[in-house]
Amino acid sequence: MTAARLLPIINAVGCAVLVAFILVQWVGGTALSKKLHELETKLIQEENTRTSLEFDKKKLQADVDGLKISIDSIRKESEENTKDLEEKSKEVEALNANIVDAQTKVKEWEEALKARDEAIADRDTKIKQLNESLVSTRNRLNEAVEQLKKAGAR
Repeated sequence: MTAARLLPIINAVGCAVLVAFILVQWVGGTALSKKLHELETKLIQEENTRTSLEFDKKKLQADVDGLKISIDSIRKESEENTKDLEEKSKEVEALNANIVDAQTKVKEWEEALKARDEAIADRDTKIKQLNESLVSTRNRLNEAVEQLKKAGAR
C-alpha cells in the first residue's frame, strides 16, 4: 500500500478516534453536567433548609427571650406576693391576738356585770327587807300614836 492510500485510511481512523474521543468527552460532560445540576439542586435545597432553620432559630430565640422575661416577671410577682402574704400573716396574727385580748376583756366584763347584777339583787333584797321592816315599824308607830291619842283623849 502506498502512502497516498494509507494516509486517507489513517486520516479516517484518526477522525473516528477523534469522534469517539469527542463522544466520550461529550457523554462524560453530560454526566458531569447532570451531576453538577443535581449537586446544585441539593445545594439550593440545603441552603433553603439552612435559611428556614435560621429563621426558626431566630423565632425560637425570640420565644425563649419572651419566656425569660415572662418568668422574671412571674418570679418578681411571686416574691412580691410572698412578701404581701407574710405581711398579711403578721397582720392576721396581730388581729388574732387582739381578738383573744378582746374576748378576755369581754369575759371579764361579763363576770363584772354578773357580779354587779348579783350585788344589785342583794341590794334589792336588803331594800325590800328594810322596806318591810320600815313598814312594820311605821305600822307599830302608827298604832302607838293611836294608842297615845286614845290615852290622851281619856
